[in-house]
Amino acid sequence: MKAILQSLLSVVLLITIASCDAPEKTESQINNITTSAAADLIKDDKNIVVLDVRTPEEHVAGHIEGSVNINIAKDSFSEETAKLDHNKTYIVHCAANVENGRTAKSLIIMEELGFKSLLNLEGGIVAWEKDGQPMIKTEEPKDHPETSK
Repeated sequence: MKAILQSLLSVVLLITIASCDAPEKTESQINNITTSAAADLIKDDKNIVVLDVRTPEEHVAGHIEGSVNINIAKDSFSEETAKLDHNKTYIVHCAANVENGRTAKSLIIMEELGFKSLLNLEGGIVAWEKDGQPMIKTEEPKDHPETSK
C-alpha cells in the first residue's frame, strides 16, 4: 500500500512539474477591422502599420498611403516580416481577403513570429476602394522605414 501511495504521489508530482514547463496557450491576437474603422486608426494612431501582402505590381496600381508592401508569395516573406516591430499594431490586407487567402496565410505567419496585435482588413483593398477610402498609385514600390532597418 505504501508503494502504491508513493507511486501515485510521484505521478502527481511529475504532472505538476511538467505542466509548469508547458508553454501557455495564448489567445489569438488576430481581429477583423472594417475599412472605416481602419481609416480612423491609421489617421489617429502612429503605432499602426498597414501591411499590404500583394505583389509589388498590385501595390503600385493602388494602395493605402504609407503602407508597407511585403509580398506573401516571396520565399523571404517570413524573414522580411520578422524585421518589423512586433509591438506595433498591423492592419494586414491583400486584394479581397478571401478565406484561406494571402492575408490569412500572412496573419498565421505573423502570429507564429510573435506579433502581438494583428488586424485583418475586411474585404481587403477592394473593400477599401469601394468604401471610398483614399488610395494612391506610385510608379514603383518604395521601401518603408519599418523594413529598411
